[in-house]
Amino acid sequence: MPVQGPETDERFTPRWVFDALGETFDLDPASPVGLDTFVPARTRYTREDDGLVQPWHGFVWLNPPFSASTPWARKFIAHGNGIWLGPAAAAAAWFQSMLRAADRIWLMRDFAFVHPTHKGKYSSMPLAMCALGDRAARALDRAGERVPDAGVIVVRTSFFSLESLTPAEGSSAFPPPEMTGR
Repeated sequence: MPVQGPETDERFTPRWVFDALGETFDLDPASPVGLDTFVPARTRYTREDDGLVQPWHGFVWLNPPFSASTPWARKFIAHGNGIWLGPAAAAAAWFQSMLRAADRIWLMRDFAFVHPTHKGKYSSMPLAMCALGDRAARALDRAGERVPDAGVIVVRTSFFSLESLTPAEGSSAFPPPEMTGR
């Protein structure tokens, strides 16, 4: 039986993603136990190492278990240097924080992941790759050019909250109360 059984939600990123990014990473803090992956990383932490409690360094690749995205997203945002791949969970607070922190976002089509017992299965949810830092942003731009049908690159030019918007003169109040919870 493989080290990770069919009950796991872990999916391993296919080689074409790394070929498109054209980068080598300093750290993969959520690497699988006992399995080779395509992640070009100099250092790997597994579940056995508990990558969440280990110190992170350099340029990070992170494809965390999707069922535990919140703590991984928090640590990735705090680290601030690398590329994160995971579910585009638009309503989740952790994903909103990720969107605010990201220098680039690649909204991706679902694709087949790699796993010994889930080979070729899709995640069946929207995916996003988020870049924190200039190097990561350049890598996402490069990947978007190399694989244009894989998704859409979103470039953050500014950030505002709904509360910061003011209605135009003579218009009704915007945003409507049901959007702000007021």
